[in-house]
Amino acid sequence: MWIELPCGSLHGVVGPLHRSALPRVGACRVCSSDLQQIAPDVARTGASLAASGNTPAAWLASHFATNGYEPVETARIGRALQTMGTPATGCADAACAAQLGKVIGAELVVFGRVIKVSDLIWLVEAALVETGRGRILRSEQLELKGDVAQMLPHAMRSMARRLAAADPRRPEPAASGPQQPTLSRDQVLALLAAGDERAPIDLTGRDLSGLDLAGVDFRRADMSRARLVRTRLRGARMHGVKLNDAIATGADLASAVLDLAALERIDLSGANLREASLYATILTGAVLVEADLTRARIISTMSGVKLTRAKLAGADLGADPGNQPMGIMRTDATGADLAQADLTSANLRKVNFTRADLSGADLTGADVAGADFTGAILRGIHGRSDLRGADRAKNLEWPAGD
Repeated sequence: MWIELPCGSLHGVVGPLHRSALPRVGACRVCSSDLQQIAPDVARTGASLAASGNTPAAWLASHFATNGYEPVETARIGRALQTMGTPATGCADAACAAQLGKVIGAELVVFGRVIKVSDLIWLVEAALVETGRGRILRSEQLELKGDVAQMLPHAMRSMARRLAAADPRRPEPAASGPQQPTLSRDQVLALLAAGDERAPIDLTGRDLSGLDLAGVDFRRADMSRARLVRTRLRGARMHGVKLNDAIATGADLASAVLDLAALERIDLSGANLREASLYATILTGAVLVEADLTRARIISTMSGVKLTRAKLAGADLGADPGNQPMGIMRTDATGADLAQADLTSANLRKVNFTRADLSGADLTGADVAGADFTGAILRGIHGRSDLRGADRAKNLEWPAGD
């Protein structure tokens, strides 16, 4: 059941100066026979947020501002849309967003929407468009469960951070407090030596970009919001570390141990995680676009993870039947984006792929016995004839004519 928000309920537009953003939150299409049951709840939510002045568009604008952008005034965007002869609810694709950017004189535009899926689940979708080329730099989707009004502020902060990370000329975020200096390797080692697993070192928000920290034991350090861009962490012992909201694009984590680590919403785009261990690791909402996880061991909570074009050849995501007093542990990839991912010869036994996007993925030689494909997108799958365990997979239905 999909209910798209009625026009005006959570509608708004926003834009950063020179890197403009227009989130269109709301749409006019209803695709369910349960409208009378669901729509009043949607309308009440929209009205409540509008009355409070805390709309998704306003939250997204404020979080873009903290990422170094200056939002364009709503009135200015409204006038530009009038000039174009386009209602805000109709500007919902890259072409329209690029045209709006040209009219305003902004380099980037964001458009998006909030969708109600069920009584409990909402989806937030947004895309970052480069005005000059009219192309999408990054699209993101977040799944929210529970009170959407309470979760939207945090969701919009995460959305702004993810989209801004795709901007090749991203401005430096505005400092929210005294700026901490970049650490050297010796300083990191000295800090870690002063702590232990019972009293982990606090490295939150620190910049460790480009350092050679191969083989280092991080002793459960809290590295949330840290910058690890192109940091060398090959073979590092990162058992139980916190890396929530960290930026680790291009980092080298080959053979690193990330068991029991918390990596929620981390950006690992283009990172090297070949043969890394991610056992009982939390990867909810993480971004691993074009990351290399060849032969990695992964038992993870990774709902909403973005693994577009990621390399998972020979990776082991299969359920672990051993040492399970609470039952078999398995990877949860609900709503994950695995479009065009390389899953050749991967162990995918009992992985939960509910509503996952596997379009264009290569599953040659992969083992999917017991995997759950309820509502998964399976268009253009490569290697169907060489798939193992397909007869024991759950709800594996190939698209008609594919």
